[in-house]
Amino acid sequence: MQLSVIIVNYNVKYFLQQCLFSVEKAINNIDAEVIVIDNNSSDDSMNYLKPKFAWVKFIENNENKGFGKANNIALKEAKGKYILFLNPDTIVPEDCFIKCIQFLEDNKDCGALGIKMNDGKGNFLPESKRSFPSPMTSFFKLVGLAYLFPKSKLFNKYALGYLDENKNHEVDVLAGAFIMTRKELIDKINGFDEIFFMYGEDVDLSFRIQQEGYKNYYFSESSIIHFKGESTKRGSLNYVKMFYEAMSIFVTKHYKGNSATLFATTIKIAIWLRALLTIVKSLFTRLSLAIIDSIVIYLCIWLVKKLWIIYVRGGAEFQQDIVSTITPVYVFVYLIAAALAGMYDNLYKPVKALAASLVAIVVGLAVYSLLPETLRFSRGVILFGGIVSSVMMILYRWILKGLDFIKETDEIKKMQQTIIVGSNEDYTKALSLMHNLQLKERVLGRVSINGNTSNSVGNINNLKMIIDTFKIREIIFCVNNFSYKQIIELIQSLPKKLSFKFYSSESNTIISSDSKTSSGEILSSVHNYSIIKPYQKRMKRFTDILSSSIILITFPIHLIFIKNGFKAIKNAFNVLIANNTWIGYGTESNKLPNIKIGIVAHYSSFLKNNLSVSKDVLKNMDFLYAKDYDWLQDVKYIIENYRRLGS
Repeated sequence: MQLSVIIVNYNVKYFLQQCLFSVEKAINNIDAEVIVIDNNSSDDSMNYLKPKFAWVKFIENNENKGFGKANNIALKEAKGKYILFLNPDTIVPEDCFIKCIQFLEDNKDCGALGIKMNDGKGNFLPESKRSFPSPMTSFFKLVGLAYLFPKSKLFNKYALGYLDENKNHEVDVLAGAFIMTRKELIDKINGFDEIFFMYGEDVDLSFRIQQEGYKNYYFSESSIIHFKGESTKRGSLNYVKMFYEAMSIFVTKHYKGNSATLFATTIKIAIWLRALLTIVKSLFTRLSLAIIDSIVIYLCIWLVKKLWIIYVRGGAEFQQDIVSTITPVYVFVYLIAAALAGMYDNLYKPVKALAASLVAIVVGLAVYSLLPETLRFSRGVILFGGIVSSVMMILYRWILKGLDFIKETDEIKKMQQTIIVGSNEDYTKALSLMHNLQLKERVLGRVSINGNTSNSVGNINNLKMIIDTFKIREIIFCVNNFSYKQIIELIQSLPKKLSFKFYSSESNTIISSDSKTSSGEILSSVHNYSIIKPYQKRMKRFTDILSSSIILITFPIHLIFIKNGFKAIKNAFNVLIANNTWIGYGTESNKLPNIKIGIVAHYSSFLKNNLSVSKDVLKNMDFLYAKDYDWLQDVKYIIENYRRLGS
């Protein structure tokens, strides 16, 4: 057998499915086998994939054994002359494996081969080629200097940024997402070192291959898509921690004496700096718009106050300091209303800014009316200050939207922004899925992949012109009758502002990833759950906090009226600190979005008469609850189940 492809899966069944579709085409003319080893996924991966890929050998672990150990288990079953370790969140072109095998055949000194990788938007992934870590290269990477100076031989030696990504190179380290090597060699060095759980095992393997007298090569004559972000959010503190631990293991294993001590100390300093930068960046990203809003409100009310003094009061100053009294209340109410409305999801919707401003104005005037006469100043300043600040909110967000810092959310303005590239049959199926997901209005039409342009907006050869003419933002590629190689090449050549998605009629699922630092997107009829939408998640939590607070503040009343009143108070505390939610599922299911365990099931009020209902019916009710979730229903269920909140 010529080739064994080994893929480790952990909770990415839809990405793996698309990967296997591409692998199936790539091994079409090769004597090859594909082994998928599952690390105890909780997303029902095996039951979903096994019936669809009878030609794949599946191995199931009863626990998550980590990347290296899982690969070694599969390696013992592999029979190919060459071994390919491949990530599940990748897509390979049809001629990829043939070209890689030929390179290994022609270069006997090649111990292992990596490949040119691009993310889901077509951007080159610099980790496709790397050097071995040293104190300085690791420090520059962790503190971000490698990112700021990507072509620098000094600052970005770790990713070899100064080497041409479009040429083959001898390199030190290959990425674990795609490593092709010789079975004889990988058996000789006993595969991956299982001391590494995730990250670092590819560095260690590359090091040991060189110790055997072989070279590692970066191969640029073919390229793959690596969606990334599917195993770990690479911008997170967890990633930083795992990377540090992996590098520490590598240093302890391969460096001795003073160099090892220096290396470990340098990485430890860098890890704290990177952690600090990650926290600051996260806080700024989450709070930046709220901070700007607060500043805008203060400035607007201050300006209105000054103009009011000049043109209404004839220059007479207020006795009270309006900016330091009522303005903080106004800002606080506005921020709460804006957050609940979803204004801080980095999205643009003017009506939400107006609604938040209206709430803040009403509350501000109400608070003003409660103030004693000695502290009152002017309702007009509050009213007009609120109106001016709301206009400014809309204006500066409109500017940020134009600069692409925040996104459009109004469905009307998202119409005719998407094109589907594929055959007429695949287009019809993809459009049906978009319709089920209530996204059909976004689709402008089909782009033909052959000469038949009927029922289309144009041909694939005119794709760039179609994008410019119709201001396209999103392209869905139907992969069934389309070359993966052509899709990958197209993505690399098209503008990076576009979003690319992949649809297969066999899975009736659309996958994509617009960022290497976060999880990819899955559009599927089984993923269209309202309960995971940001607004509904936020309002569910707000409902829990508000209702729990009311119960805790007024607890003597509830001790009388709620069965097991003391337990209800304890439940309220657990809901308040997010250990539980008031309303939850009634059955266990790995297929539904994860929420906190509910104090009462959403269907409890329907089953007051102790009706005998099968477990399948209850699961269907849970599915409908998640799919059609609305936070107002939770309010209704809490009221209906009031006496049972101590259960």
